[in-house]
Amino acid sequence: MVKKIRRKVKKIAMKATLTSMELEDLTEENEEQKRILSEDFKKEFEFIEWKRKQAELKEQENSSPEEQDSQDDDKEPPEDCDDILENSKPSNTPVEIKKLYRSIAQLTHPDKVQDERMNEIFRLTAEAMSEENWMLLVEFAAELHIDIEFLSDETCEIIEESIKRNQGKIAGIKNSFSYMWSSQKDDKSRSIFKAMFYQQFKINKEEFENWLESNPP
Repeated sequence: MVKKIRRKVKKIAMKATLTSMELEDLTEENEEQKRILSEDFKKEFEFIEWKRKQAELKEQENSSPEEQDSQDDDKEPPEDCDDILENSKPSNTPVEIKKLYRSIAQLTHPDKVQDERMNEIFRLTAEAMSEENWMLLVEFAAELHIDIEFLSDETCEIIEESIKRNQGKIAGIKNSFSYMWSSQKDDKSRSIFKAMFYQQFKINKEEFENWLESNPP
């Protein structure tokens, strides 16, 4: 039974490391992909923004002063209010995760060690704790050769959920327009993608071309 638990913990550590590496690589690559999409569809994005502003102006013209006051009342509270509410929530961090965090902090805290990578791990671990990204703690523990076999089945399941959330982020990047656009290597596939893009953002081709004529570079 003990051997089975150890194997499960090792598998989670390996899965956490691989998932984190893939997410990090994709996130970095996607920054460039976003830039390329923004450049290649620059006019389309400008047209979308113009359409949005036109719709807002039309809505304001058609609404009464009472409706406008009501819309102002429905606005969300300032972000700092949300932050205060968020910070007031009780911590649900599992005890074993806290123990793992302390083990990492003891090896990486700037007051204890002057090393760029170690100090970066300390900073990222603190961020992971605030974001409940338990997967990262397991990855850093593996990098630092910290024994994690004390983790219970319950905590392993919580970490598995964290891994799944990060796998969801990976899927989100792969399903993004910027990622998909970078995957189109020939004119035919790019033409199909462009049609899908226009459909998704409700761009009428004729209306867009007329707008282009009225808004030359």
